[in-house]
Amino acid sequence: MSKKNELRKSMIEEEKQILDKKEFSDPELLQILAHEKNQLILNLLIKQEMTIIDLKNLTKLNPGTIKRHLDLLIDKNLIFQSRIEINRYGIRMKYYRASAKQFDINIKFSWP
Repeated sequence: MSKKNELRKSMIEEEKQILDKKEFSDPELLQILAHEKNQLILNLLIKQEMTIIDLKNLTKLNPGTIKRHLDLLIDKNLIFQSRIEINRYGIRMKYYRASAKQFDINIKFSWP
């Protein structure tokens, strides 16, 4: 296996590890986590991995809406795609999981 492939495999394995706690200092996360639907989806994915269909059944949200929120949470490294399974109909089912069991946001404000 080439070094590039080994590095890629290592990065994927590392990404799939669920941490006990993850700390962030990005103020933009406050706005993202203040959104009720993002909170709901993230809390469900902290408990267990789920597909968009699982999330749809629990939240009653439109799958397109769920996908949009998942993409945002993935972009901020709050969740990741944990695996892909082919169901009995030959459809690829993507599973998502929170990247940590707890998220801490440390933001400092200062006045001039």
